Amino acid sequence: MNKGEPVQERETSQDIERIAAEWVVRADRAPLTASEVEALQDWLAGDRRRRGAFIRAKALWLRSESARALGPHYDPENFQSAPPPTEPPPARVERRRPMMKWSGALAASLVVVVMLVATLQMPTAYATAKGEMRTVPLGDGTTVTLNTDTQIKIYDADGRRRIRVLRGEVLIEGAGAASTLVEVDGKQLEGAAATFVVRKLKDQPAQVLVQDGRVVLAEDNQPTIPLAANTGASLLEDQEQGWQLQALSLGQLGRELAWREGKIALQGETLAEAVAVYARYSDTPIVIADPDLAQVPVTGLFTVNNPLGFSRAVAEVFGAEVRQEDDRIVIARAQ
Repeated sequence: MNKGEPVQERETSQDIERIAAEWVVRADRAPLTASEVEALQDWLAGDRRRRGAFIRAKALWLRSESARALGPHYDPENFQSAPPPTEPPPARVERRRPMMKWSGALAASLVVVVMLVATLQMPTAYATAKGEMRTVPLGDGTTVTLNTDTQIKIYDADGRRRIRVLRGEVLIEGAGAASTLVEVDGKQLEGAAATFVVRKLKDQPAQVLVQDGRVVLAEDNQPTIPLAANTGASLLEDQEQGWQLQALSLGQLGRELAWREGKIALQGETLAEAVAVYARYSDTPIVIADPDLAQVPVTGLFTVNNPLGFSRAVAEVFGAEVRQEDDRIVIARAQ
């Protein structure tokens, strides 16, 4: 070894397990950027031990997150293997000794990863099934109400709440002074003492609807966009950045939030659009047999969990008929 050259210390197994756990947490909280993906791949390629540590950390993170749902009695120590017999038969000790040493090292490694994962802040996941609505208090006067078929994750990093909307529609009501950071489709918005809705529906751009207070939309390398009460914003399609803003009347906002009362409020939407809304709440499909009938406008207030009642009301207004076939409802022109 030449004098003057620094000695590069070999990374310990504990260091590798810790860094692997940190990468898993970072990837769970938000999609990795291109530069982060490249950094992760470079790190994995730097030592053959790292890929195995990353796989173990990811598996243990998923297991720990599931175990969290079991309640406060979850204990990472339960992952440890049972101790070997104190006095194994002498004839078998020599044959099993290499395996026992390897198993002991693996168990110790797994316990290290579990303890690292346990000390990191894990998200709390909430979800609703189709047709279900759920309200969850978060403390400091803030509540979230999940509409049908909705999934979110809530993090508390450095004393700051962050909500990630994975799918569906969620109403956030913040009565306290503490701000809440929300992520949807890779975008961020922040609200304090505000009441607003965030939507991430299938085949539709993400939306934000502000009922009260003030919400700020964050843009990468651009000034933030403030949203006042009675304002909506839709993420522009096919663009990495940008929101389209829209002023909302009290009537529009009331219709948009009718789901809180278990209602669907329609104001001139086509029958086909109304049926698409009902599909979010019910597994019973409504089929419109006549293409012209599908384009008629519909106005009214309907119950979200009664697709048959809705179909009958529409049929009566438009002189159509309703029939039930197998597990679906068919609306057709009267014969």
